[in-house]
Amino acid sequence: MYNAPMAPPKTPAAIWKTLGIKKPEKALEGLTPYAEYLLLERGYSARGVRRYLQDLALWHRFLEEEGFPSGPEAVRALLLAKRWAPRRVQGFLAALRGYYRYLREVQGEEALDPTEGIGRPKAGRRLPLHPNPEELKRFLQAFGEEKEAALLEALARFLYGTGLRISEALSLKGRNVVLEGGHPVAVRVVGKGNKERLVPLSRTAQGVLLGLGLPQGNVPIFTFREGRRRGHIPSARWVEAKFREAALRAGLDPRRFTPHKLRHAYATLLVEQGVELDAVKDLLGHESIATTQIYLHASRERLKEAASRLPDL
Repeated sequence: MYNAPMAPPKTPAAIWKTLGIKKPEKALEGLTPYAEYLLLERGYSARGVRRYLQDLALWHRFLEEEGFPSGPEAVRALLLAKRWAPRRVQGFLAALRGYYRYLREVQGEEALDPTEGIGRPKAGRRLPLHPNPEELKRFLQAFGEEKEAALLEALARFLYGTGLRISEALSLKGRNVVLEGGHPVAVRVVGKGNKERLVPLSRTAQGVLLGLGLPQGNVPIFTFREGRRRGHIPSARWVEAKFREAALRAGLDPRRFTPHKLRHAYATLLVEQGVELDAVKDLLGHESIATTQIYLHASRERLKEAASRLPDL
């Protein structure tokens, strides 16, 4: 049986605006309840939800176009046609498993997991390619040509100084800042799964907040400073696009200057300074220490590279 998405609602759902999707394609419209579940109940980021929905839309289009019933044979046929890299296959299979688990456990439908019995390919763990301090200075200087240069530079410095996800930083308000003697020392962050954590502020992050002026109560910290959007919170996609433009202007690889790569830089530098992995895990809001261990590997690789440059005797 092909578990097609449920019929779309009669009125446009606000969820698509939240996800940054102006006009959802037909294959996405029936996934509105699942999108709301991931975003509101599971606490997934808008970017993560979009990635899951894109895979599910592709899956439903494939079933409809090829006439396959939902099941392992259809999954194998799709993977054979796409010939994706192992990591891409892993992401696709995870999207299917999550959706069919939702149909069974939340919606109460008799929905069999089409990935049952399909092995997950092994993908080598990629080391995070984060920028170094000198490159970051060039990156920050490139914001000078932007109308919202002050906002973008503040966000970049804050992400580097806290390791927050971009969605976490943009959701911060005055009430989230912890003060001691009128000085910002930490922020209370609500991360994935609506879990709250306390993140101490580095000197860089403290300087950012003091430079912006500390808002009170429910007033957002990072907002547009000029024009008709003044006082409004920018979207994560807008920030990502502006970061990319600045990196290109500075002659840098834009893939290494995303908001998430600044989080990588923060984590790896902590590990290189000898901070224990358990502490880094808590600062980043990881559920598992296994996720945090990649920064230990990255640190070792950089140290190995440095040692290799020692002249021979």
